[in-house]
Amino acid sequence: MRTLLPDVNYAFSPSLLDAFETLNSTKLEDYFYQDESGAWHKNYNEEDGTFHLSDAEMHERLKKEFLDKVNKVPQPPSEAASKGTAFNEIVDCLVLNRKPENPKVVIKTIRSGDDLFSVKPKPLPIIMPDHTAKTDEAAMNQLYAECMEQYSKIGMPFIYAAIDGFEFLFDKNLCMDAAEYHKNSLCQYYTAATLQTSKGLVELHGYIDYLRENKIFDAKTSKKYDFGNYMHRWQRYTYPYTMIESGLMESVSSFEFTIYKLTGGGPRSPLITGERYMEEYTYDHEQAKEMLVAHCEQLIDFLEANRESITNLKVFGIEDADNRQD
Repeated sequence: MRTLLPDVNYAFSPSLLDAFETLNSTKLEDYFYQDESGAWHKNYNEEDGTFHLSDAEMHERLKKEFLDKVNKVPQPPSEAASKGTAFNEIVDCLVLNRKPENPKVVIKTIRSGDDLFSVKPKPLPIIMPDHTAKTDEAAMNQLYAECMEQYSKIGMPFIYAAIDGFEFLFDKNLCMDAAEYHKNSLCQYYTAATLQTSKGLVELHGYIDYLRENKIFDAKTSKKYDFGNYMHRWQRYTYPYTMIESGLMESVSSFEFTIYKLTGGGPRSPLITGERYMEEYTYDHEQAKEMLVAHCEQLIDFLEANRESITNLKVFGIEDADNRQD
């Protein structure tokens, strides 16, 4: 567990800064809400020009979501987030030539139906009247047949990953291409530095996905992409700032969001393939510092106004809880 830097009054990660940005910038017509069945809907109904939630109701939901993130309230696993975590872990393993370090992720290169069967979760055994366990042969045979059929359908080696109860079949060439792109990079590099504001001393911290020479990369996965989607993400200011302020780098030439637009993964097309896109931004240290100060001061005002609702005291610089927010 990472400890805070000395004498800090607040501690923030880029993901927390991003969540606060969402709280402040989401418009009534752009908000998506989840109904009782778990399905997502756009707040604005274009057919009849009506809103499902009022402005006050929407912001109350956004406020709760943000406070839940501050307090790190456990959330059900998301298939999209789990897919991104699995893909990033595969790429890190290939770049560093190592086995998975994330204990939640199972990764295996699949070269046959037998390989796939070996790594798949097996059916639960049948409990007999005398309470002994017996292998469910019928279920095992069915699983084996399904693995043979699935590998035959794909028809070439791929990389299997499982996490949070989800299973993903990644195109091996996609993963190898991503690893080649980030070759010779430092991966998941922790960085932290302080930022002086009028409200107190803030620690900014987080994990850089890839660092090579004087350029910083943040990898993203998405099912759709338009250029500029990540323009307002705070990683591009926070990570270069912390690397320079901590003395680890003299300068940062640019920050790149490396986006992998993933397709496939369904019953008809089980193999996940994708395309790589890049958003690169030059870095100006003084501009970044000014923007970070303004945003952090607004966040501090919000946190202090809602202090009674916050249980994760590490955001207030109190070293009594795990604060890894990225």
